[in-house]
Amino acid sequence: MPDATAAAVVAGLRAFIEALDERSAATAGRPPPPGAGLILFYRAMADELSLDGLADGLGWQRFAVTRTPPAGPLTLHPAIGAMEQHRYGFPQPTADAFELQPRHISLALVPGVAFDRHGTRLGHGVGYFDELLARLPDDCPRVGVIPSELVFDLLPCEPHDVPMTHLATEDGVVTVSPDRG
Repeated sequence: MPDATAAAVVAGLRAFIEALDERSAATAGRPPPPGAGLILFYRAMADELSLDGLADGLGWQRFAVTRTPPAGPLTLHPAIGAMEQHRYGFPQPTADAFELQPRHISLALVPGVAFDRHGTRLGHGVGYFDELLARLPDDCPRVGVIPSELVFDLLPCEPHDVPMTHLATEDGVVTVSPDRG
């Protein structure tokens, strides 16, 4: 993906996250539990926008990433620590990395092959990310990250698909409506 597109998406996401941080600070009644408030993001495959610049700017300790185990669902881990090469070419935490729980995630940044204007995501067809998204807290914003040229009016939707609440493109971060009517 072009560097200019990735830089614009990262800038929009940074502003979005900073606004969420300000809102959280203004409404905080008690401190979050240890480890809570992490941002789930992905380490990019060749056809995805890299968000490493976002972690560089906000601090890698704020982020969690996934690991694809030999069997079973994706697991969550701190973005800092030892990494190994995933079979698809991106870094992932090593097998002995500390495992986080889905309740620790307060924002999910989600890759996709395409999205529609209602938040439907077209992934790589394995279902790993949909299963993970279903385990996140209900109030966790889910932001699809994609170049604007890959946002369509309507994509097919299946019952197991977990819709995004927002889309992040080089044009900024927008709230989506799940109303497909």
